[in-house]
Amino acid sequence: MKLVFLLFPVYACVVLLVLLVPVRINLFFVRENKDDFLALRVNTFFSLLRFSVEIPLLRRESPFSLTMEAELKTGEEKLLRERKESLSLLSVEWRKMRAHLRRLYSSRKVLTKILSFIARTVAVEKFVCRLACGTGDAALTGLAVGSFWAFAGSMLALLQQYLRFATKPELTFRPLYTRAGVDLYLDAEMSFRIGHLALAALMFLFTKSRGGK
Repeated sequence: MKLVFLLFPVYACVVLLVLLVPVRINLFFVRENKDDFLALRVNTFFSLLRFSVEIPLLRRESPFSLTMEAELKTGEEKLLRERKESLSLLSVEWRKMRAHLRRLYSSRKVLTKILSFIARTVAVEKFVCRLACGTGDAALTGLAVGSFWAFAGSMLALLQQYLRFATKPELTFRPLYTRAGVDLYLDAEMSFRIGHLALAALMFLFTKSRGGK
């Protein structure tokens, strides 16, 4: 028992240091012509622990189905698992989906508080969005780009009310007069500390222990 009391300060310091460790999440998406690439990368413990989920193939087979190839990597891009899957709206169990939505709606108050807390602790370190679009008609293309600018300005002003941006967001919109289509480049990186996530989990468990849904 005496040894436990002697080692308790060491344990407390280790736990405190772990709670202060930052976690960085990077979302990267590129769409050019009909080629898509999506990657979600997580980096923590000062780059000692890293893993990423990359989707090099994202193809729409029909208006209601989607085929994708996902690759799970760790460390220095070491491939752990590769998976190919087809998703379809026709195969979704809408009864279960409605049940989940009802549970979320009944817990909207506590979920709003938890999400508000997480939003205040998250720092957006980088946000780069470059969009190019064309409709095949010069007038309609100009109108579409203007609409995108208005929508992006409104959304950015709304996000800045809830999130902390460490750097100024970079937004670029370019019209495509030579062809019809949408090209998108998105690179966003956010960070938070493990302690913030642990505290949000404690808030959720406290609500469950008091009979919350």
